[in-house]
Formats: sequence, structure tokens, C-alpha cells
Amino acid sequence: MGLMWFVLGLIVGLSVLGGLELHKRFDLDWRAWSGLLLGELLLLFCIAWSVASMAEGVPRAASMGLLLFGGPGLITLVLTWRLFVQNAQRVG
Repeated sequence: MGLMWFVLGLIVGLSVLGGLELHKRFDLDWRAWSGLLLGELLLLFCIAWSVASMAEGVPRAASMGLLLFGGPGLITLVLTWRLFVQNAQRVG
């Protein structure tokens, strides 16, 4: 279980670095930031839910967590990327 928290911490750190890079390259408004944050939180929750469910020996709950939290998280990130980030003005 400790490994899961370590990996989630690494993913959070990498996503913060990715957000800083996006901030350097694009001029994003509040809607883009909220979509990126919501998608990231859903994916992190999906990973935590699935790993914890597998550790408890309930693979059906893990797969349902992947479907119910991972799917909307990916859809949110993709739609946010397509709608806001690609249309944002480049900085510099």
C-alpha cells in the first residue's frame, strides 16, 4: 500500500510540472485549468481506487473503478485539451 502512495505522489508531482509547462507555453483561462484539474483528479482517484480494491481482493470493484472514474477522467482531459489548450494563444 505504501508503494501506491509513492507512485501517486510521483504522478501528482509530474502533473504539477506538466501544468507549469502548460502555463509557460499557453495562455489558459479558468475553464481550461478547471477541466485539467478535474480530469487529473478523476484519474488519480481511479488509480487509487483500483489499486486499493485489488489489494483487498475485490477485482470487480477495481474494474468498475476503472470504468466509472477513469473513463470520465480521460474524456474530460481530452475534451479540455481539444477545446481550450489547442485554441489558446501561445505565449512567447
